[in-house]
Amino acid sequence: MIRFDRVSLRQADRLVIDDLSLTAPPGTALALLGLTGAGRSSLLAAAATALPLTGGDILVHGHSVRREPDAVRRLVGYVPTHLSAWPAARADDFLELSAVMAGLSGKPLRLAMQQALELAGLEAGGATRIDTLPEGSARRLLLARALVHGPQVLLLDDPFAGLDPVGRADVERLIGDAALIGRTVVAALDEPLLSDCFTHIAVIAAGRVATQGSATPAAFSAGRTWNHRIACPGSAEAAAETVRPFVEEVHIVDGGTIDCRLDPARTACAKVVEALVRSGIAVESVAFHPPWAAQLLAPRSP
Repeated sequence: MIRFDRVSLRQADRLVIDDLSLTAPPGTALALLGLTGAGRSSLLAAAATALPLTGGDILVHGHSVRREPDAVRRLVGYVPTHLSAWPAARADDFLELSAVMAGLSGKPLRLAMQQALELAGLEAGGATRIDTLPEGSARRLLLARALVHGPQVLLLDDPFAGLDPVGRADVERLIGDAALIGRTVVAALDEPLLSDCFTHIAVIAAGRVATQGSATPAAFSAGRTWNHRIACPGSAEAAAETVRPFVEEVHIVDGGTIDCRLDPARTACAKVVEALVRSGIAVESVAFHPPWAAQLLAPRSP
């Protein structure tokens, strides 16, 4: 478990986090969303003891970042956005140093090293210099380092950056598996496409938690309208007239596409699709546009 208790963080004379409180219990995979500069990366760095707090505290399984930083570092695995400069250092030495610092030795150390190199995709290339790794491999190496000591809390800053689809799927599976076995995952995401591996969302704005809930649109629908895009080839004008009584707004994008703003408390999306089909209009697809998690970052429509 990790608990942010009235946390404040100041960087370059700017208060980036202001009296923020948030809790992620064991088994939670929490995605932190926010606009650029919202302070999500700084929050994770502070939780990993890499950045000093201005106010408040962060507790990891009851251990204070302020008073017990060594205990916290043993409990967390932190993946920053970039691999720090380690001139000429080998990947296996990089991982081994982290494992030894976490207190591993003997057989547990060897097993942890083997698993970490496999995760990094370097089973046969542990001697590779880390400053020569491509971005995706460097990200996997950082993740392997974070996991080498079996932490209870994972702190992931933009975990999908630089990964190809296979690497992304591996990280999604890792996050989901971590939550299933009772670990806590907190990840700062720089993209609006929310993976199914996350169980909860918190939106950070103006240095505080603007909204939070389970990772489903229904958890955030109260008092909110959602934008959808409907593809109906060759029938945009007829579709717009058909859905107009059910939606708050409708716009024709092109001859086969309409955008509409829907209040879920008034009309379910399925009802709109049903009205189109009953009118003889073929519906090719319906989707949130932009993705629903991205819509949480925009001001609510009146």
